[in-house]
Amino acid sequence: MVEGPLIKDTLTYLMSARTTYSNWVFGMIKNPILHNSRASFYDLNGKLAYNLNKNNKLDASAYYSHDYFRFNLNNIYSYDNNILALRWLHSFNSKLTSAISISNSSYKYDISDLEITAEAYSLSHEINSTQFKADFTWLTGSNNFNFGLDVNRYSVIPGSYQPASDASLINPNTIERERAFESALYLDDKFYLARFLSINIGMRVSSFLSLGPQTVYQYSPVFSKSKSTIIDTINFRSGEFPGRYAGPELRASLNFRITDRNSLKINYNRTRQYLHILSNSASISPTDTWKLCDYYLKPEVGDQYAIGFYQMLFKNSIETSAEFYYKGIKNMVDFKGGSILTMVDDIEQYLIDVKGKAYGLELSLKKTEGKTHFSIGYTLARTFLRSTSNFRDEIINSGNWYPANYDKPNNLVITYQYFYSRRLSFSADYTYSTGRPITIPIAFYNVDDILMIHYSDRNKYRIPDYSRLDVSFRVSGNLRSHKIANPNLTFSVYNL
Repeated sequence: MVEGPLIKDTLTYLMSARTTYSNWVFGMIKNPILHNSRASFYDLNGKLAYNLNKNNKLDASAYYSHDYFRFNLNNIYSYDNNILALRWLHSFNSKLTSAISISNSSYKYDISDLEITAEAYSLSHEINSTQFKADFTWLTGSNNFNFGLDVNRYSVIPGSYQPASDASLINPNTIERERAFESALYLDDKFYLARFLSINIGMRVSSFLSLGPQTVYQYSPVFSKSKSTIIDTINFRSGEFPGRYAGPELRASLNFRITDRNSLKINYNRTRQYLHILSNSASISPTDTWKLCDYYLKPEVGDQYAIGFYQMLFKNSIETSAEFYYKGIKNMVDFKGGSILTMVDDIEQYLIDVKGKAYGLELSLKKTEGKTHFSIGYTLARTFLRSTSNFRDEIINSGNWYPANYDKPNNLVITYQYFYSRRLSFSADYTYSTGRPITIPIAFYNVDDILMIHYSDRNKYRIPDYSRLDVSFRVSGNLRSHKIANPNLTFSVYNL
């Protein structure tokens, strides 16, 4: 990383880059499968900030990352992220400020199989979003108003299946692109009713329009959606909207300052999410796909309630907190048993409606003063789903609650840092978490010489728990001023 001024007090820059030497390690392994495998990443980050005058500031930033994994000589997995952003900060006066930005972000993964030349393929998925956002802050004595708007344009390629070479006989196929606009207006106000009581109340009104062209199948309402129950087809042209959704998102919080050292917070918020992630835990590769709301798929709506207690100890040198939350979610989606979610152009036939609930307790202890710094954070969290359909093939686990793919009840993070001097420091980080749920085959049998696999209930089992300790020793540069650079050396051992 390098940063500094290009024009003193006017124009500054920052550039950073990272990569790994994992491939050098693979090359030292004698096992031929691992010797021929590769795992690497790199990312680049840059930012320019320009002070036009005391009331105006511009900054531009860019980020790009690439991850690559190859198992032996055939299977290749690659992932790319890039972000571009431009922001203008403006101060109208001492009480009114604004931040206006435009940005674009893109995520893409590509999976290739080159083992058999005639069947070599490349499977990719991509999501791109462009956002305009305008935020304003207005201070009026006892009130602190925040208001603004944002507009998002989404473009999703659900799947592209292409031959990996000219010698491949694979028939190319691309799922119809999805496009949509999401927009929102918001306003919130923070004010004090008394010296010990502050209130924050806000509302965000969001809307979503899925865009044509798009082909939508209609199904018989007395049967589960499938190819055999299609009764009609609707063709939406460009400029038409297959899906329209809108609604309010409320939020409110109260902060009771009991004494100078402790406080109690209570809050509620409603959120609406128009972008779904589809994940099949039976898949051996990370092929999660993003899906926009459409003619059938409704936005997820969540209502969360939380209460927290915060306490300062030992002359305010240690911060402690305890928070409990509960969240109810509707219009979530899961998939029918045995579904394959990649390269499906009628994916609504494989999705089912579920509702969710999440609750947990978060505890933290933190010290950020003196020669010794540490933090301890523990979360007990559960997330459950339940299918809501009445069709037999859309009922999961007999209609009972089951853990979500990302349900990990226990999560512990401990960090420790000791400063020997202003230049020398030691740190250690420990992480523990429960393994996530999975669905596994528990039996198999033959029917007319065809192998049949019997799976467990959805997410009945878990992968092993995760436990990791990292340590590092840091040597900072000397403290002389007027230097062109300040070197810092960090020696680390990961997964000790």
